[in-house]
Amino acid sequence: MEHLEDLHNRLADWLLRKGHTRKTARSLLGGFCRRAVEQRIPLWRSTLVMSTLHPLERAAVLVWRADTDRTEEYRLQHGSETSTQYQNSPIKRVFEGESEIRRRLEGDAPLDFPILADIKAEGATDYFVLPVIYGDGTRNAVTFATKEAGGFSATCLEELRHAARMLGPIFELQTMRSIALNLVDTYLGPRTGRRVLDGAITRGSGEAIRAVVWMCDLRGFTALSAGAAPETVIGALNDFFDTMAAPVERHRGEILKFIGDAMLAIFPLGEGGNISGICGGALAAAIEAESAMAQLNARRAEAGASALDFGIALHVGEVTYGNIGAPRRLDFTVIGRAVNLASRIESLSAPLGRRVLLSADFARAAGGGFDSLGRHALKGIAEPQEIFAPA
Repeated sequence: MEHLEDLHNRLADWLLRKGHTRKTARSLLGGFCRRAVEQRIPLWRSTLVMSTLHPLERAAVLVWRADTDRTEEYRLQHGSETSTQYQNSPIKRVFEGESEIRRRLEGDAPLDFPILADIKAEGATDYFVLPVIYGDGTRNAVTFATKEAGGFSATCLEELRHAARMLGPIFELQTMRSIALNLVDTYLGPRTGRRVLDGAITRGSGEAIRAVVWMCDLRGFTALSAGAAPETVIGALNDFFDTMAAPVERHRGEILKFIGDAMLAIFPLGEGGNISGICGGALAAAIEAESAMAQLNARRAEAGASALDFGIALHVGEVTYGNIGAPRRLDFTVIGRAVNLASRIESLSAPLGRRVLLSADFARAAGGGFDSLGRHALKGIAEPQEIFAPA
């Protein structure tokens, strides 16, 4: 048998040369496990459980299996840490400070964790759990299982301990990038967030693009917020934004910001894009939002809550898309006459009695066939504008 140091060196060399080139934790775990098998460590299955920073997700779980040579990825939602499955798992104990857990599974071994019965039924003979610790002390966990008769040798166990120590810094780098992507996706939107991560961070940098501009607003918010408990107000806002955001994202729009009780989004046209198709998508999103709001208000009525009303304006034009703000507090957004016009048009939705309003430019780009609501003077806009609504 090879000396332990030789085995250490070979796996360490692979991690140093190849580990940092793997773009995802999923790819890294799969590559590492394959390399370990090549070095005669009899891995059958390995699981990595990593904490993450995400508004919906508590942790990422990666599972590699030798029989398929594939790594599956799962996401655990917030609250999963209170589940019986987690509370009765060795993962919990490692997260809480245990240095390692090993269970031999051959013969009449005690199965003190539910997972042990599951993997023993598949033929596992040995199960080993180790912490994967980041530089800030954050604890994650990696598990190794084998079907080898007699389980893991002492040499293999020591090598797996060594690997877990080395994997920590590499997984941490990947996790930090994943968290950064999650955060910028959540707070800036997927397109804008990736532009920021790719280096578009200079104040004043931007470009002129053509886009459909979506502006929507919750009506009566001042009265609602004046007489209700804070949690009621926040709940109403979240209900409203949920209803508006989902169809925008479904039709490939990007939400840029929430402004109090309003939401600004764009549907970029792109070079040579199908303008009528993109306008059609934005209009479909608005109609879906109107329908979804009717369903939401029916549920709110059953719960004894007041109905929510709103307006949406759609306009198409040129906007400046880029960084504005103070040196240490920037906002990546769109500005320009097209944004101002969309905002002014939206303010007409209540007096005109229509929830979805369209500019003349949008109506032409979308192919026409809309109801004209006449020409209207708009604050800050020199000429009266003809306003349209879906028929």
